Order: sequence, then structure tokens, then C-alpha cells
Amino acid sequence: MERSNKLLKLLLALLIVAIIGVALFFFAGHASGRSTVKDVEKSSGCGYVKYRDLEKNVSMTGSVAGSDKVTVKGETDLKVKKLSVKVGDKVKKGDVLLEFDSADLKKQAEELKTKAQNDSKNAHAANEKKLSDAKKAKEDNIKKAQDEIENAKNKRDQAYTDYNNLVDEYNALIGEADRAYDEMAAASGDDAAAKKSKWESILEKANKIGNDADELHAKLQGFEDAIPAAKAAYEETVKKADAEIKKAQDALDAEKKNPSSAEPSKELKDIQDKIDRCVVKAPKDGVVSQVNAAVGKVPSSADVISISDASQFVITGKVSESDLIKISEDMTAEIKTASTGDKSVSGKVKRIDRKRSSEGQKEDEGFTVEVSVDEKDSKLVIGEKATVKIVMDKCENVLSVPYDAVMGGDNGGYCVFIASKNSKGDYVISKRKIEKGFDGDEYLEVTSDTIHENDLVLTNPRGVSDGDVMHLNPPEN
Repeated sequence: MERSNKLLKLLLALLIVAIIGVALFFFAGHASGRSTVKDVEKSSGCGYVKYRDLEKNVSMTGSVAGSDKVTVKGETDLKVKKLSVKVGDKVKKGDVLLEFDSADLKKQAEELKTKAQNDSKNAHAANEKKLSDAKKAKEDNIKKAQDEIENAKNKRDQAYTDYNNLVDEYNALIGEADRAYDEMAAASGDDAAAKKSKWESILEKANKIGNDADELHAKLQGFEDAIPAAKAAYEETVKKADAEIKKAQDALDAEKKNPSSAEPSKELKDIQDKIDRCVVKAPKDGVVSQVNAAVGKVPSSADVISISDASQFVITGKVSESDLIKISEDMTAEIKTASTGDKSVSGKVKRIDRKRSSEGQKEDEGFTVEVSVDEKDSKLVIGEKATVKIVMDKCENVLSVPYDAVMGGDNGGYCVFIASKNSKGDYVISKRKIEKGFDGDEYLEVTSDTIHENDLVLTNPRGVSDGDVMHLNPPEN
């Protein structure tokens, strides 16, 4: 039992010693941490304090186009038969850009022309028939009119004959009545009564004939007037007949003078116009900036080709709503494309569309901005993609550090870590407070005198403290 207690005490003592040893080891390591070299292998972990030209920009991407763009229209119900241009091609006014397949249209046009020719032949035959019918009608109607004149004369003559006959009969009856009266006056008795009855009967008959004669006499002028009326009707008949003959003859004469004068139908004119539009030509000199057509396919839009003025370029792109409020017209811009390489082409903000294209437009769809190119010989290519930096503000030749070298902010102020090379080739870190000036996109202006040109400054410092010694791979100065 006593031996077990001694063993337990020994083990406890060894454990305490081990704990103290470990603690001393970590303490010693921490105490010497300031002199431990920390490896920072990436050269991007540091940069230099330099005098630089700083800029505050809004970036956008877009495509190169000509400043004066013309959209060429095409058919949206016909397939493209031939496409003669591509984006970037230079064209002259009148050059053929593309052709639509017009075979079906031409077939329809020929069918309509054939129908029109048949209609023309039928119309000629109809006009000849109208002329023949008009001449025949004239003969028939003149004969009828002449017959009417003769009838009128005959009726007049007959009326006069009848009237004269009635007058003669009336006069004869009056003479007979006078003789019957004398006989009645000479008679007596029953014979006188018989004579009277005879006289009255003759007198009554004479009166009736006289009345008939009077009625016919009253109509004689009407029979006289019917003759000039019939003659006038004859003249009118001749006049109308001659007019119909002339009308028919004029139609035939017009055919002889101008056989092709017949106007084509509206349907044929529309089809012919469409056939003419199947050959699409350039309306002006320029460079093809957009092609929305492919051989064998029907264009999805009537805007098939765009032609731009290659003497003046513009870049059209979009910016976010947050960037929209930062820019304005006439701000300078720097443009880069694949054709310009590392060189920037100068430009200027020409137009800003501050309205959404539709009520349903999403915020991230952006707002259209148009940048004009200042340089005449810019070597830009229409249709290529471009990166544009719109310069909101700039500050030239100021002492600056990389943007990600500055730490802190607000009440604690700003600071940077400067790295100074020691005799062993490592770098001793010192923390310097700074005052910040112009805020550029990549660099910040330092207005205090706590750092100097060509000082080596840490970027993205993490876990670094004042006095640390580090191994760095600085970039070339």
C-alpha cells in the first residue's frame, strides 16, 4: 500500500514536470515570434509607393458600330436564297446585300399575267361585239323611229279623212233633214205624225255625227304634233346610237394605239413589287455592322442588315442603375478591343438613355450608353466587342499606394505596412498611419508625409503586426 502511494506520487510529479515543459516551450516560441521569419511567396503581396495618375471610372462592355447606322428592311415570309455580305464588309450604294427566294412569287406573277392577257383578249372580243351590236341597234332603232314617223303621218292623214267624211255625212243628213221637215210641214193627219218622226230621227243622227266630227276635230292638232315629235325621237335615236358606236370604236382604237395600256391588277402590282424587293441593295456606302439573316432560313425580323458609317465609330453598351447616376454626357472614355491590343482609344460619352426600355425591364438589364470615338484612325472593327472605361474623375501625378494596401478607417484612421529590407535579405514590417486623398479605382492618394516614393508596401496584409520580419518577393520597381 505504501509502495503504491509512492508510485502514484512519482507519476504525478512527472506529469507536472511535463506540463511545465510544454508551457515553457510554447511561451518560448511565442516570445521569439517577433524574430521568426514568415514566408510570403507571392509577389502580389506587396507593391510600391509611386507618383501616379489616378482615375475613378465606370466600366462597361459593348460592341463597335458606325455612328450613322441605317437598318435595311427585308421580307419576313420568304427564305434567304443568297447572302452576299458579312459583318465588317465594306459596301457601296447599290451593292446587292442578299436575295430572297422569289420563285413562287414569279410563278404567281406569270399566272396573273396569263390571266390578264386572256382577259385582254376577251375584252377585245367584247369591244368588237359591242361595236357590232351598236351598229345593229342603230339600224333597228332608226327603222323603228322612221316607222313611228310614218305611223304619225298616216294617223294624221286618216284623222283628216275621217273628219272630212263625218263633215260630209253631217251635211248630207242636214240636207235630208231639211227635206224631211218640208214633207212634215206639207203633211196632215197621221201622215204628218209619221213625217215628223222621220224628221226627228234624221236630225238626231245628224247631231250625233256632228258631235263625232267636233270631237275628232279637237284631236287633229295632236295628230299634227305627233309627226314632229316622232321626227325628234328619230334624231335622238340616231344621236344615242352614234354615241354607243363611237364608245365601242374608241375602245377598239385605244387597244390599237397602246396594246399594253391595260393596267395590271393590284394583286399583280403587289406581287411584282415584292419580287423587286427580293433583291436587297445597300442604300448607302458604309460597313456592314449587323446581319440578321441566314441562307435557307426566313428572317425573324424585318431588320435584316445594318450598315454603318465607318468614318465615325460608336460603342454601345449598358451600365447598371447604380453606375448610371455617376456618369454624364461628354465624360471622357478609354476604349480597348482585340484590334487595339493594349493601346487605349480615346472617346466621349455621347448619349445616355436614362429610361427603361419597358416597364418590365429588370434592374440588372442596365441602361444604354453610347460612347463616340474621337480618333479617326482608331483601327477599330465594326461588330467587335469593346471594353470601355468612362472617366468620372482623375487626379494626376499624386503619391499613391495600391487600393488593397490601406487598412483601417473611420475613427481609428488609416494605415499601411511598410517593408524595409534588413541585412539578411528579409523585410522588417513597420506600421505607418496615413491620410487618404483622392480615391481611385486601383490606387489611393496619400497626402501625409509618413511614407515616401518607392517605399515597399504590403497588399492584403493578414495576420501582420508592427515589427514582424517577413520574406517577400517584391515586384520589379
